[in-house]
Amino acid sequence: MHDLMAKFFRSPLAIGIVCGNALLAVGAALAGIAPVLVVVPLFVLVTGGELALALLSKPGAKAILGEQERERKEHDVDRLEETARLRKRLAMLRVENPEVKAAVERLALAAGLYLESCAKGNERDPLVEEAVQNAVATVDGYLHLSDAGRIRARIDSEHGNTRQDLEQKTILSLDTSTRLIGEKLALPFGGIEGNHTVLDAMDGRQELEE
Repeated sequence: MHDLMAKFFRSPLAIGIVCGNALLAVGAALAGIAPVLVVVPLFVLVTGGELALALLSKPGAKAILGEQERERKEHDVDRLEETARLRKRLAMLRVENPEVKAAVERLALAAGLYLESCAKGNERDPLVEEAVQNAVATVDGYLHLSDAGRIRARIDSEHGNTRQDLEQKTILSLDTSTRLIGEKLALPFGGIEGNHTVLDAMDGRQELEE
């Protein structure tokens, strides 16, 4: 209930009532129609009554729904902008290992296709956005552990294939995220992974961006 009331008071209807009555109150005080000591409590009383009536009326309900829709749209825009930022970061990363680099590129291309889908009016999907966030965290962790000074101790250990294991785990994690995005967009994973039409189109978009 408190949240609904907060939305109502942020709506154009409530703001309009308050501002309209405030202008009338100021005008009345300046014109000398009534003293300030009378205008102020009258303003509070009338405005409060009108807000209460509006809140309980159909226009009030519409105002609340309108405010909810506005907040939802703002949230969607913020989330999509964050996903676009993360996708751009992935696309600009310099990864030496060619297999890991290819996995990163597949994920970045899939994320780009998702953003393009949303730009066409399709609903955003929090699971896809979470997959992009996880991919960024995965790549950051990979690059962190791949630092020569940090990985040398592991390479010299009895587990000589530590670097390879790290690379394979990174690729698996990234491809899992890519597959999830492909499924959400109703695309076969092969269309992103292989030399199919979907990948060709996505490659073309990437070249245009560059």
